[in-house]
Amino acid sequence: MNLSPWLSRYPHRLNQREEPTPRDAGLAAVEFALIVPVIVALLFGVITAGTAAVGQLQLHAAARDGARIGSVQSGAGCATALNNLNATDGTGGATIGSVNCANTAICPGATSEINLTATRSVTIPVIGQRTITLNADATFECQPSTQQP
Repeated sequence: MNLSPWLSRYPHRLNQREEPTPRDAGLAAVEFALIVPVIVALLFGVITAGTAAVGQLQLHAAARDGARIGSVQSGAGCATALNNLNATDGTGGATIGSVNCANTAICPGATSEINLTATRSVTIPVIGQRTITLNADATFECQPSTQQP
C-alpha cells in the first residue's frame, strides 16, 4: 500500500497533536457523568450477587446439617438448621435475611427432608430496591436407630 500521495496532500497531519479545546473538556465531563451510574450499578450488582452466593452456600449447608441431624433425632432438623445459620453468620441471620424452615419428611420413615427459604431485601444504587429469595433442600435417609420396628 503506497501512502506517498496521501502524505503529500496532508503533510500537516503528521506528528501533530491537536490542543484540547474547552468544548472537549465539557464533552469529557458529560461522558463521565453518563458512564459513572452504569459502573456504580455494576459494582453494587456484583457485590450483591456475591453476598447472595455466600448466603446460598450457608443456607444449603444448614439444610444439609438439619436433614442429617433429623435423620438421627426425629424432629430436630429445623432447630439444628436455624441454629447453624445463626452460628455461621454471627448476626442472627441478618445477612441471609428472614429464614423459614419446613420439615417435609420426618423420621421415622424413609427420609428426613428439610426445606429452607430465605428472603432478603437489597438496595442497589441506580437500580433500586429488590427482593432476593434463596431456597435450599436436603434429604437424608433415616438411620435405623430412629426407625420404629
